[in-house]
Amino acid sequence: MILQGSFDPWVILYVLIATIFLWLMLWLATRVIVTKDFASRKKFTLLIVALIMVVLIPLVSGVIGTVISWPGEGLLWLRNLIPGQNVNQNYVTALVPIIIFLLFLLILKFLAGVDWKDATWIALIALFLLYLLYTLLPELDFIGAMTYT
Repeated sequence: MILQGSFDPWVILYVLIATIFLWLMLWLATRVIVTKDFASRKKFTLLIVALIMVVLIPLVSGVIGTVISWPGEGLLWLRNLIPGQNVNQNYVTALVPIIIFLLFLLILKFLAGVDWKDATWIALIALFLLYLLYTLLPELDFIGAMTYT
């Protein structure tokens, strides 16, 4: 249903390139932050984590952005009831990247088995690189879900 429109076959190549790039960066960050031995044992798990981050994060962030915008629109409506005030910006959707960061933490902690303090730094690096990838290759957002504002 999602991919029923005009689907560009290059998206598959972009997803593979982004997954491999993010996987290498996750592996390098794990190697530096945790240990070389842990990174070498978790290569396949980090590949699965990178694939989850590249493919599912636009969908999840779009859903979270949509769901979290509903209470924001209600608060905006209440704010506009004050006479003389006309606010048109819903700032509640700015929480979506924070929720995605926490989701990265959970994925790294429970799927890859990284400690919390190490998962924090690896998730921060992964989130930065993922947003960099979405900036360089906007075709990765093939469902249009990263436009939640």
